[in-house]
Formats: sequence, structure tokens, C-alpha cells
Amino acid sequence: MTTPHPLELRHHGPSEALRMRDDLLTVYTASHADLIHLPWFSPEQFWERLVTLYAKTDDFDLVTGQLNDQVIGYAFGSPRTDEPLRHLLHTQIPTIPDTGPVYIFREFAVHPEHQRHGHGTRIHHELLRTRPETAANLLVRTDNQPALTAYHRWGWTIIGTKKPFPDSPTLTSMGLDLTHLATGDATPGSHRP
Repeated sequence: MTTPHPLELRHHGPSEALRMRDDLLTVYTASHADLIHLPWFSPEQFWERLVTLYAKTDDFDLVTGQLNDQVIGYAFGSPRTDEPLRHLLHTQIPTIPDTGPVYIFREFAVHPEHQRHGHGTRIHHELLRTRPETAANLLVRTDNQPALTAYHRWGWTIIGTKKPFPDSPTLTSMGLDLTHLATGDATPGSHRP
């Protein structure tokens, strides 16, 4: 009987992330199969946003989950100074301080063949585990109930809606208090009652 290989979590900077085009697009395309016919969700637009916007931001970080050296999931983001967003997060989640940058959790996907095995939870937590920011923000499709359920379980709170680009859909905006992670609690959201 063969022992299954454990999920390996790896951090990648921007230049390394951009060399992983085929791996990332394989996961993106499989996990968004029902949406890629829509321009905003096309693999080409996803990759263009990564190259021209996200990978160019300061402190960009990509975490991949790999089984047998095959990427089966990823998450990436970067911090941003955005006072209106910070104030909104503080208003909706009062435990979040009203100063400092916000970590923008930009993209997250797990290949459908590897979903429901806890891999997504591990990738999500690894990306946020050592962040120095006190707050995080993400946008998720309003009709993506499995993702909304997972984010709620991990401690995220809905703070409103946002249409980030002219050709994007209106998305649900969520916030997360990251202050507990600095105290050694490696599970986002576990501080909540």
C-alpha cells in the first residue's frame, strides 16, 4: 500500500510566480470551468491582472499547495494602503484598528479533483499566517456559496459589495481581523466567539 504524499506549501515571490503560468492557469481554468466563457473570468484576463497589476505590488506573496510536485491550489495577495477601506473594515469589525495597510487576499483556487480534503484551508491559512497587517480584505462572487461558507468558517465577515473593475461583476467584500495571528494563533478566525 502506497502512503499518500502530504501537501507541500511553498511561498513564491513575483518573478517566480510569473514563471508558473502553466501550473496556475491549469488550476484556475479547472476551478472556474463554469465561468471562463465570461470575459472577466477568462484565463487570459486572470493572467493579465496577475502580470500587470498584482505581481507588481509591494510584498506580493503566492502560496502554492503541491502534491508530488504538482500545483493543486494557490492563493496570493499583497498589502495596500487604503484609508477608506481600512475605515470601513474598522466600522464593520471594531476589533480591527483604524490605521495601517490592509492585506488584500486577491485570488484563491483549488483544483476540483483536490477539493474537500482540507487543502484549501491549509493554503488559505499559510498565506495569512505571518502577515504583519492587522486586517485583510477579499472579494468573492456573491453566488459562490461554497466559498462564502468556507470564508465564514475561517472568520471572515461580510462588509459590503464592490465592483472592482468596469468589466467585473459586483462582488461580496469580506474582512478579517488578523491581530490574533501575531499572538501565535495560526488559525485565522479562531479568535471569534
